[in-house]
Amino acid sequence: MYVRRLALLLPVAAAVLLVSACSPSTTVVAGDSPTNTVNVSATGQADAVPDAAKASLTVSTNDPKDAQAAQASAAAAATAVIDALKAKGVADADIATQGITVGPTYNYTNEGGQELTGYQATQTLQITLRDLSTAGATLDAVVAAGGNAAHVDSLTPYVTDPSVAANKARAQAVAVAQKQAEQYASLLGFTLGPVTSVSESTTNAVPAPIAVADAAGAESKVSTPVQAGTTQVSVTVSISWSIG
Repeated sequence: MYVRRLALLLPVAAAVLLVSACSPSTTVVAGDSPTNTVNVSATGQADAVPDAAKASLTVSTNDPKDAQAAQASAAAAATAVIDALKAKGVADADIATQGITVGPTYNYTNEGGQELTGYQATQTLQITLRDLSTAGATLDAVVAAGGNAAHVDSLTPYVTDPSVAANKARAQAVAVAQKQAEQYASLLGFTLGPVTSVSESTTNAVPAPIAVADAAGAESKVSTPVQAGTTQVSVTVSISWSIG
């Protein structure tokens, strides 16, 4: 699938090769270019299979009377969760604490008042799972270790190296742009000269987070299935040729 655009003949002062994407940009400046150019834009797309994932985990505990007791329970559950992650091969650098909260909980009355019901402590973790094929088993270990206090909020697959798909998408986009420029030259009666400028933008379609159940199935002998699906990498190029 692609998108193309034809620009009117425009005067340019110099030939510039500009490549800009999610990676650092490179600019090469040449000498003076011809007065007239033709510009064509095209988008190439390629699919990539995610091989890793980001997971958001929450550990939450309550105590009816004591905030410190709630915090101590949350700390113990979070420690058990982290130990389970490490036992599954998750590195320390891939386990990050995102937040810790401790506070009172209330019930609200019909008269608009509030009644203290206890205290809640939560810890939120962001986990990077480098092997998507073992992600389900790792999450099962988490909820087994954390018990009813552990919640897996979401799992978002991603591609660790999108360059292969980006290369395919780029080649497709350039081929389409070249073909269209040659067609315009034939239809309008001009000759394509050398390329005077190239610009690029790359986008990666991020899969929607996968909702994962909490500790309800912690004792199940069946590992939680995680389907990788595909994500799409799009490269859009805009190429200018001088008109001979």
